[in-house]
Amino acid sequence: MLKEIIMPMLGETMEEGYLVSWKKNEGDKVEKGDVLFEVMSDKTNFEVEAMDNGYLRKKLYEPSDDPIPITTVIGYITDTPDEPVKTEKPVDTAQKAEIKTVSEETKPIEKKVVPDTAGKDEQGVSGRIKVSPIARRLAEEAGIDIFSVKGSGPDGRIEKKDVEEYLSGKKADASAESAGEYTVKEWTPLRRIIAKRLSYSKREIPHYYFEGKVVVDKIAKIKEAKKAEGVNLTYTDFLVFFTAQAIKEYPLINAALINDEIRVYPSIDIGLAVSVEEGLVVPVIRDCGAKNISEISADIKQTAEKARLNKLTEEDMKNARFVISNLGMYGVESFQPIISPPGVAIMGVGKIGKEVIVVDDKQVIAPVMSISFSFDHRIVDGAYAGMFYKRFKEIIENPVLD
Repeated sequence: MLKEIIMPMLGETMEEGYLVSWKKNEGDKVEKGDVLFEVMSDKTNFEVEAMDNGYLRKKLYEPSDDPIPITTVIGYITDTPDEPVKTEKPVDTAQKAEIKTVSEETKPIEKKVVPDTAGKDEQGVSGRIKVSPIARRLAEEAGIDIFSVKGSGPDGRIEKKDVEEYLSGKKADASAESAGEYTVKEWTPLRRIIAKRLSYSKREIPHYYFEGKVVVDKIAKIKEAKKAEGVNLTYTDFLVFFTAQAIKEYPLINAALINDEIRVYPSIDIGLAVSVEEGLVVPVIRDCGAKNISEISADIKQTAEKARLNKLTEEDMKNARFVISNLGMYGVESFQPIISPPGVAIMGVGKIGKEVIVVDDKQVIAPVMSISFSFDHRIVDGAYAGMFYKRFKEIIENPVLD
């Protein structure tokens, strides 16, 4: 019996994934639950387990920098090791992948490097050299003719490493012109995912912004008192805890826009923007409205350690409704963060500085935190967001941990 292996949908907004590696070879016996292949989606890698027993008879896709649409058949498992299988990609999914790749990435670049080249193809079988989208982009940025690069991939396919080696001089012939004084930074799948999601957010979501300041002198005192007790709390711990308290009163801030539905969730799951070596990830602290600050602090520390060790899973980063991005430690005064869809709001945290404030008609110096918010105007009206901000400020400036 022939069983299809498909590119899975690993998140609510996932449309495509990147095949990172196969964990089995063609002909290998497969047990249900065995790790079959690895996929990158939404900024993290995810190991996919086999759903059936049998034999991996055919791989229709190999790891590459090309995205594969969800539900695409990428291989077959059979009951017996010699059962006949299809050797070509299914027409519907292959056409879908072809259309997606050409329309989103390949076609604009082909206009610059492919015209009038039918006679130059010595590697392909359809009148065109096979080139990965990232290789085309690198070639275009470097101003080189893609046909001067020799491909090392299957059937002579030109991969990004071929262009990089050409640019470094390893494959350049004596007559090649200099590509200029610069280095090519790898356009990784993670960076492509980040670029696609944030470009979509700015293009499709009507952002509007609030900026303000909150006095954190009382939080600073609590922080020092807890430290004396041997409990180290960070300002991020306080922000997550008190933001959840404000969201309880304004639940639309905890919504998501999915399939033209405004979905409001009972669990307050807050994402934290974290910088890693390859880019930006947003791990999620779950059910913050039901936890005390010590529990939230422990979750944040555990999540930060997993991010540092590059051990975050798809589950760790699913379904952030509200996101906090903190750049205050870099001296940033304020910024306008981009909403992470399908969520409807994000907070930007700036630096804490000493400022003069008025208390009981007297001027005093106190620590003040700069904050900003971005909201999705399709879901959250300005008045509602203003009331949420007002309540958040009240809670932060009059903190109660019990």
